[in-house]
Amino acid sequence: MATSNRVKGRIGVNTVATIVENFWESGWQEYGASNDDAIDGVILMRRGAAKPADTGGIVFVQVKCGGDGYRQDQKQHPDHVGVALGPAYIAKHRSRWQRVPGPAVLVFVDDTKDKLAPPAWWVDLRDSASYSTTNAGMILIPKSQRFSHHSKGDFHRLCGARTHDRLLETFSLERSDTLLPVLGKTESLRNDAWKYYKAWRDDSTARQNPLLREILVNREGWKHITRRGRLPERIVQSWMLLGAAKKLVTSSREVFNLGHAKITKFADGNSVTEDYLGLRGIISFPYRHQSVVQVVLKRNRLLSPSDARREREKIWFYSVYEMRRGTMQGV
Repeated sequence: MATSNRVKGRIGVNTVATIVENFWESGWQEYGASNDDAIDGVILMRRGAAKPADTGGIVFVQVKCGGDGYRQDQKQHPDHVGVALGPAYIAKHRSRWQRVPGPAVLVFVDDTKDKLAPPAWWVDLRDSASYSTTNAGMILIPKSQRFSHHSKGDFHRLCGARTHDRLLETFSLERSDTLLPVLGKTESLRNDAWKYYKAWRDDSTARQNPLLREILVNREGWKHITRRGRLPERIVQSWMLLGAAKKLVTSSREVFNLGHAKITKFADGNSVTEDYLGLRGIISFPYRHQSVVQVVLKRNRLLSPSDARREREKIWFYSVYEMRRGTMQGV
């Protein structure tokens, strides 16, 4: 039995509301059905977990649902989801998406995959790259831009300068939480750091994130922060920030997307997506001034278009650095 357009619309809006309100702990305000501005609602961006605070960021959202109606992937764009809105619809509403007093995005929900927890993607409607150059009625969404709990950071960035460091959560470290090297002629900072790292690796409770769940702490991260050619002062800084990294992994509920995803496709239709996530917070140290610290996590996801239940992901610690002491280059 075919699903009616009204039911599909409700599935789409409910999917967006669930992610925004339950996973992001932000606000969702739905517009009435009589609205004809191609906007179905707005996201009120908030930061924090115990007492989420409004950032002032507002994102205007158009929701479309229906994998057997709107979705028309194009062969010339294999890494994109194609959403056919029609030339007349886009021509009528594109200027409106440009005029709203905030970012405007399209969230596409594919209910043919799973009606209870359907996959969703998002795209910036103000970005010219979102519009097909060969089909005036087509919106192109990168398959890496899944609309889920981990995409909240993307929406904060869309809102621009209104999300500042002052809105980041502050985490306090005790002396027992930090790497405290033992000074002496026979002591080695490298050995102390490796001992601390191994203890973190072996403590399963210290590797659980409230949103991402298990974070692997293994030689992948250690090899990256101590790799050949990295400046010695960068290596020492990463060692001294291991306590901050552990605190962010166990406590931070803010997840940021870092850069673009790399997609590897296989003959069976499955693909592996590799990308990087960030955990960020203000760290109050017991022996120095506080600073903004970011943990970099590496993530691999197996995506199966034929069966979403087969999807798997693995996330592990990759690096840690202070954000105001340089960019990600060399982290």
